[in-house]
Amino acid sequence: MKLEYEFVEDNFDDTTHIRTMTEQAVVENGVLLRTTVYTPHQIGVNVTFLPGGVSTDTDAGFESIPAH
Repeated sequence: MKLEYEFVEDNFDDTTHIRTMTEQAVVENGVLLRTTVYTPHQIGVNVTFLPGGVSTDTDAGFESIPAH
């Protein structure tokens, strides 16, 4: 199963030269958030699963994170 990630956030710090990028993928039972940290010396990736699904009703589930 190939996931389709949506862009959420991309930041770069000129002082430390560290870049962070966050993306989200809506899956059957919730949302996956993937955060990638790029430094001059290494790359780190963290994937977090948020159960509950996406909902337009504020009483149930949660809404996906809007890109900015």
